[in-house]
Amino acid sequence: MAIAIPAGWWGRQRLMQPETSAQPSVAVFPASKQGPGTSAPLALTDDDEAAIAAVVRQQLDAFQADDAELAFSFASPGIQEQFQTADRFMAMVRSLYEPVYQPQSVEFGDIEFVRGSPVQAVTVLGPAGAWTTAYYQMEKQSNDTWRISGCVLVPVAGETI
Repeated sequence: MAIAIPAGWWGRQRLMQPETSAQPSVAVFPASKQGPGTSAPLALTDDDEAAIAAVVRQQLDAFQADDAELAFSFASPGIQEQFQTADRFMAMVRSLYEPVYQPQSVEFGDIEFVRGSPVQAVTVLGPAGAWTTAYYQMEKQSNDTWRISGCVLVPVAGETI
C-alpha cells in the first residue's frame, strides 16, 4: 500500500488558502511499518493503535461540538506553539479543514508509517457531500501519550451515491 498526499504539504500546516489548481501536485510515499533507515519494524502495540484512534476520534468529536479548547488539546506541542491559541487553531480548521471539522460520516482506516511517523488514515464524508481521506500524522509524547502533529486532506476519487 502507498499513501498519496499533496507534495510539499507533509509535516507542516498550511496557513493560507489552498491553490485552486484542478490537478494538485501529489507525492506518493510507500507506507510500511518500518522506521527511517531501519529494516526492523517500528513496533506499535495494540494499546498504541487504540490510543492513536482515540485521540483522533476525540478531536473529531470536539470539532463537532465546536469545542476549540478540547480540540486544541489533542494537537502536538509544535502545532500548539504555531497557533498559540485554541481560537486561532479552530479558525484555521474551519477554513481549511472543513471535511474534518463537521463530517457527516467517519471511517477509520489503517495506521501506516510515513517518514518514520505513524499516520492514521480516516475517511470522512464532508458537509458538502465529498469524500476525503484525512491522514493524521501522530507524535508520541515523553509521557507516552499521543498527539496530532499534522493532517493532510486528500479528496477521494469517485461519486457519492
